[in-house]
Amino acid sequence: MIAKRNISFVCAWRALLAGLAMLAFTLPSAAQTQNIIIHKADGTRLRYNIADIDSITYEEVPKWGNRSAEARKLLAYMEENVGTKMLSGVHASVNYNTYEADWVYKHTGKYPAINCFDFIHDIYSGPNSWINYANPAIWRNWTNKRGIVAAMWHWGMPTNDGKDYTCTPGSEPGETGFRPSAIFDPSSAGYKTMIARIDQIAEWLKPMAAQRVPVLWRPMHEAQGNWSEQNPGNDWHKAWFWWGIDGPDAFVELWRVMYDRMVNYHGLDNLIWVYNSGDSKRWYPGDEYVDVVAFDFYNQSLQSMHQWYDFFKKNFPGKLYAISEFGNIPKISQLWADGQYWSFMVPWWDNARTGQPNSAAFSSTAHNNADIDFWKDALGCDCIITRDELPNFR
Repeated sequence: MIAKRNISFVCAWRALLAGLAMLAFTLPSAAQTQNIIIHKADGTRLRYNIADIDSITYEEVPKWGNRSAEARKLLAYMEENVGTKMLSGVHASVNYNTYEADWVYKHTGKYPAINCFDFIHDIYSGPNSWINYANPAIWRNWTNKRGIVAAMWHWGMPTNDGKDYTCTPGSEPGETGFRPSAIFDPSSAGYKTMIARIDQIAEWLKPMAAQRVPVLWRPMHEAQGNWSEQNPGNDWHKAWFWWGIDGPDAFVELWRVMYDRMVNYHGLDNLIWVYNSGDSKRWYPGDEYVDVVAFDFYNQSLQSMHQWYDFFKKNFPGKLYAISEFGNIPKISQLWADGQYWSFMVPWWDNARTGQPNSAAFSSTAHNNADIDFWKDALGCDCIITRDELPNFR
């Protein structure tokens, strides 16, 4: 396949192959300059003097060409399933396990297709600590059974009182005053701190890349917070997480720096970038930095979810759309009948239910966000893909 984002530029060069000879005959004189101007999709222009061009080569660029073969395979699989299939998934209970997936299996006999880890405790990770993200056993066991890995990062910064780490912005002792706008100043301590933390996460993702494991990577989720195009009275300080506190410009720059650092510096071509959208395109990092556009739905009606689905189709054409978190939403059978063809759905975890697999609570079918009745409905739909139905992406 040819990458749509490259068609206008590449085809312009292709057309030149047929037209260069003609231009040679129409040039008024050697003393005059005949320029070719290429108008790129990002609004910039490239200018070339025909006299300086020795040859032009046309190159076919595969769609998602800067991804590993395995990541492209997963993306193609998701794209081919739009309108016919949806991947099921779960978030790890708190951070780095498969407890939620095990709970679904215990009560239904089926494993979800996706298990999403959270690097929320990155600052505490170590070989002798209670958490060690460098231990590959969990994700290896999951992917060896063809499960899909997703990952996110509740990126904590030091609290104002210096006693802990938090994502929550503010001036209170237990909140953080860290500002994402430091990303505009590479010489600042804040910039260097962010790069160092990104580098650490990259080190834990590299073994997955080495084992050819594609990862649905959803960093800096829900950046827009309560700020809304429909409610401009809300200011930037309605952000729920520090990475949204300085508004869209700082967030977009931070996203792009992270992308460049992970993909171009660390070589993580196995990442599929999932952007958590709000109702404003000002926060969108750009097509070349995003593969999937997602939203987190809590206590939403069928109608409100349909409005979001239509918003995505209108504003992010050509992208995949997903439910990256949810709780208390209509059943999958209702969503599908309503024409909401999401690529995947991942309910948020319930630690009281699944945090201790050996507890009595684990045997209950209740759940704060997606109980077993929800799962039985979902698994009864032909559209839902479970782990046992996945192809091998490696």
